[in-house]
Amino acid sequence: MSKLTTLLVRLLVSGSLLFTSLGLAFCEEMNPELRERGEAGLEWSNLAKGRAEFEVSDPSLLPSRLILAANQTGCRIEQGIETSPVRFTKIGGKRLAIVFCHAIVGSHIVFDLSTLQRPRVVSFPFMNLPEGFGITDRPGWMTREKETSTFLAVTGSDMKPSWDVRHTYKFDGTLGFVVTRVEVKGMPGHEEWTAVWETPRWSLPGVSDDSWRFDAFRFGR
Repeated sequence: MSKLTTLLVRLLVSGSLLFTSLGLAFCEEMNPELRERGEAGLEWSNLAKGRAEFEVSDPSLLPSRLILAANQTGCRIEQGIETSPVRFTKIGGKRLAIVFCHAIVGSHIVFDLSTLQRPRVVSFPFMNLPEGFGITDRPGWMTREKETSTFLAVTGSDMKPSWDVRHTYKFDGTLGFVVTRVEVKGMPGHEEWTAVWETPRWSLPGVSDDSWRFDAFRFGR
């Protein structure tokens, strides 16, 4: 190889390295959001390995941003994880993490992982005594009926006699968790679950324009 050719090769290699370094520096300087998204995506990929449904009982394997989000709610995610693993599931196109948080009255908290770099706490409609419904992010001990969009959440106290309450939720890809039934048990004479509220199927008034269907009403047409 001639000296001129060797010189040209060296210049090309040096230029490529310089361009790559400048590009990386530019990305780090100008696109912190893009960098964070990439880091969160890599964490998730290494954890999920293509799985949609799985559990994790080792806190060192959990995504760092999920741990941070849980800590911000006051939930020490690493406590009791060996016996109550973090459950990951995918439903309606959304990734969810179901985390048990130990407390005097423990409860699961559900995180929406649609945006991996910013896990979002999910809220649930919840029976509010003496009437109506409120909102909570701690619905109780939560389970999912296998291969369905139905979730059950049970809450209660170890101090008996007292009521245990079970909410049944259906997951809707647009609206999130929709409550469909509330049941109670636990007081004397009430050893079995008894429904105290159950949603009827909506019956909307008839209209002359057929284009105003239920879906149109639902999505605010």
